[in-house]
Formats: sequence, structure tokens, C-alpha cells
Amino acid sequence: MELFTGAYGDNLQAEGAADRNRSMQNALDGFMNGLTGADRAALERVALTVVALEDTQERAWAGHRQNEVHYSGSMVKLLAMYAAHTLRFFSRQLILEQHPPSSNAFFLGLESAFNGKIRQKTPNRITLQHGSDDTKIVPDYRTVLEPQLDASGRPIGVEFTFGYRTQLREMLLQQQNAGAAASIHGVAFGFMNAKAGDDGFFREPTQQGIWLAGDYLGQWTAVRVASVNDGQVAQATTTVDMARLVTRMFDGSLESGSPTDLVQMLAGGGRSWFHRELLWPNGGLSATHSKIGIGPLKPNSAGVVHKVVSEALKAHDANRGLDFVVVWQNLKVPADPTRAELERVSRMVEATVNGFLPTV
Repeated sequence: MELFTGAYGDNLQAEGAADRNRSMQNALDGFMNGLTGADRAALERVALTVVALEDTQERAWAGHRQNEVHYSGSMVKLLAMYAAHTLRFFSRQLILEQHPPSSNAFFLGLESAFNGKIRQKTPNRITLQHGSDDTKIVPDYRTVLEPQLDASGRPIGVEFTFGYRTQLREMLLQQQNAGAAASIHGVAFGFMNAKAGDDGFFREPTQQGIWLAGDYLGQWTAVRVASVNDGQVAQATTTVDMARLVTRMFDGSLESGSPTDLVQMLAGGGRSWFHRELLWPNGGLSATHSKIGIGPLKPNSAGVVHKVVSEALKAHDANRGLDFVVVWQNLKVPADPTRAELERVSRMVEATVNGFLPTV
């Protein structure tokens, strides 16, 4: 069984393609060019990617600062969710291939089949920091996974343990950092980032993509990459790479599980920043699923700590019956975001979505 199967093909149209995505890109560019004053100052630094969820192999999209790596706070916890579901998927495959006779044989089989490959694929910066400590490199299988047994005690399936599923829900639905730390510890820095890199969601040569090597509580020593907005950070992404991952979550094209299974872990759209501040539904646009983010930047030269706000969501345009993946980040605010601050971003998103021309 091959745990690391190589990068997915790009599910977005080639950057700069002169076909359907130009309508969205032109709408976004036109909106940005029309900004002045405080609106321009606030939104120019915001990174955004909007993907149209049409049934096409390469999806239309538009972006602003989409390739910049930014510290993004809690939104990047989505990578831990993805890693957990991927681990469960391959554990089920192991049962089908090896037919272990007992729970203990199942876990020993995981260690034998997976650990060496994970160590090999773990990014060098993580190995340099934690290479002698396997708890940071390979998953804690017995904490994360529970084999389902037949009457003879033979594993026939795998689910998350009750405790680990609870921690995932705390991380994703209740926005709790304690649940995030436990979820991240379960899949480990090594496996989580090795899989993200092998799948093409992080590129080591350019240091671009989705990176999560901090546990939000500081219990494990963080491993950092460079970001545009906050120097060296442990929780970062580009909006376009997060959009690639989230798009596959919603369309069911990830190897790690059905869209229903993955999406149920995301908060309902009512928890979107835009719904919280009563900006949506607006003109028929609403969020159906969401993972928000907020986190502190390092103190500036005057010692002031600002926050950055982010979100990955699925948006539904009820007027046209269309769905979109929307990922945005790096909205800089002095405290929790206000309605006025979020309204600027919502207008940026709405202008882009409204510019999309469906395939006839």
C-alpha cells in the first residue's frame, strides 16, 4: 500500500487563462481598482480566492494576493481535519489488504506499514526540530483510531475514537484551541505536513502552500515558515492552496473520504463572519459551511498587537443556484472584527461572485 501517492492534478484553471475565469477576475480587479481611502487601505492587503463549483475538471476562479503566504490563525486547522481523515482512509485500506487478526495486530501493522514512510517524507525543518521524538513525527494511532471488530475480534473497519472525534469537533465547530492541540497531536506535525506536501498543497522549494506545525497552545515547539504578514509563523497558507483543498473537500475528489463525511465537520454557515454580523444573506448570497480564523500578529515597533481575520467557506447564490468556495485572509483589525470591517470584505467577495458567468 502506498501512503504517499503524489500530488493531485490542479483542479483550478491555469493562472491567467483567457477563458471563463476572466469574468470573475475582471470583476474583482474592477472592484479593487475602484477603491479609495480607508476601503483601499483595508482591502489592498486582503488575500482572496473564489472558485466556482461548476461540474468541470478545471474550475473557474479569481484571486487577489492569492499566492502570498500569510499567518492565518485558526483557519489552517482544516489541515488537521484533512490529515485525520486521510489517516483513517489508509488505515481502512490496510485492513482490506492485511486482514489483521486482532486490534493489537492492526496497530502493529500501521506502525510497520506507515512509520518509515512518514519519517522519510517529513519536511526537513520538522525533522531538524523534532526528528528524535517520534511523537511529533508519526500519528498516535491508538488515540486517533478505533478498529471495528466482528464477533471473533477481527478488525473489519476503522472509525475515530470517541475522544478524538470529540476533539475534532471542539477544534472545528467550537473553535477551541485545546481541541485543536489534541487533534494536531493525534496526527503529528510530521504526518500532517508530509501528506500536505506530497498531495501538492505545500511546495518545499518555494515554501508556498498550507503549513501547520504549531498546536495553538505552545505545548509542542513550533516549526515555522516565512509569511508576508508576520515573519516566521507556524500556521500559514495561501488562499489559492486552501481553496484547492477545500474545493476537493466539497466535490468529493479527495482520496480520504466522501464530501459528506468531511463537510459534516465544518460549522454551519451561520457561524460565518458574514452571518455573525448580519451581512448575509444579502441578495441571495449565504454561507452554507464555514471555518473562520482569527489570531494575533507579533507586536509592531510600538508594541501594539493587531489581529488578522480569515475564513474558508462555501457560499451559495440562491438567485442563480450556484455554489462557490471562498477563502480570504489577512484582514488586519485592532480587536475582534466589527461589522464595518467585515462588510468591506463581503463586498469584495460579492463583486467577484457576481462577476462569474456560468458555462452555458
